Amino acid sequence: MQKINKGKYFNSLTIGVAAVWFSSHCGAGFASGTQEVAYFVRHGWLAPFFPLWAMIIVGTMMYITLEIGRLNQAFSYSQVVAKAYAPIQVVLGTTYDIVTTITMLLAPAACLAAGAVLFNQYFAIPNFFGTLIMLILTVLVCIFGAKAVRMFGTALTILMIICVAAITITGIAANWDVIAAQIAEKKIYTSYGQALWYGTLYGLFQANIWTAGCASAVGMRYRNEPKGAALTGVILNTLMLSFVVLMLMGGMPAVATDPQAKLLPTLYVVNQLGVSAFKVIYPILLFMALITTAVGFVFAVQTRLGLLFFKKMENQKLKNAIISTGWLVIIWLVAQMGLITIVQKGYAFIGYIMIFLLIIPMLTLGLMNIKKYRKLEDAGQLPPGMDNRISA
Repeated sequence: MQKINKGKYFNSLTIGVAAVWFSSHCGAGFASGTQEVAYFVRHGWLAPFFPLWAMIIVGTMMYITLEIGRLNQAFSYSQVVAKAYAPIQVVLGTTYDIVTTITMLLAPAACLAAGAVLFNQYFAIPNFFGTLIMLILTVLVCIFGAKAVRMFGTALTILMIICVAAITITGIAANWDVIAAQIAEKKIYTSYGQALWYGTLYGLFQANIWTAGCASAVGMRYRNEPKGAALTGVILNTLMLSFVVLMLMGGMPAVATDPQAKLLPTLYVVNQLGVSAFKVIYPILLFMALITTAVGFVFAVQTRLGLLFFKKMENQKLKNAIISTGWLVIIWLVAQMGLITIVQKGYAFIGYIMIFLLIIPMLTLGLMNIKKYRKLEDAGQLPPGMDNRISA
């Protein structure tokens, strides 16, 4: 009698995938505070509780897609969608592929826009050269493949967690009276319905982060690994997001109403703390957030476009460099819209689309196909080298 070796929930691979998820999530909108204010803080006292709901939505999509990718040893998002959306993958899968490729311009575009501003404000570097620095650093990481992206994402995630924790804990402690009063008095600035919807919408547009997670999951083999990666990601992203939300609540209502504070809410609150060290730590945090998010999304697209272009090119690093550079040039053009426009309008638009192109199909066709592929796993008919059966 044989049974399936389910493997471990937590190992370097699953933690690495969760780290890429966080590093992709912790981008321009996250580190600047514009996302947290737009989708959580400005609505009222429930703000610190809805991040869990939003990340459960993302984690569910991450698990389903990682499991489908594992079972088929397919880690490009186009390949995963094709397997998940069978038997109507030609229509639905192709539509998702096209829309996702377009929408994945937004997150890295926001990073380039914020990066150019960051270099300009802190180092007086012209926007063009600030953008060029971002382009070069992103390409350098992407050309070395999935393992390099995982290692890079994991290393910078550790540093970002330390920075976020230091800033948010200090900010929460300094403004706890203001934060606690909002929760105790159950202040609602919009309505309960809007608060719930915007928390849901955040999860919907963030759900597309699965593409970065899957692209970095090369080598995932056992059944428990997608579960471990998704669970680790949900916990990590919920905690970090909730901390930032709580800290920004201490800056209400200015962070939601003052024209200058709205541009970079986190910087506004940090400046109010009067801690000189944070004037160094915050720009470092923002830079790490920008570069890791750009890398995560550009690498996902690079993995996809690598299946379509330069198929006969033997030098993989040169191929990656050409594709990622070309894609980043297009991203730079999108970045001209500006950070706030991308976060408030572009991200919301993605959320609406993902209901029909990702959430509903994955919860129906995706789960149905997982059952089908697992029967093949039980029979030892997975791709070559993927026989996970062991003697009972």
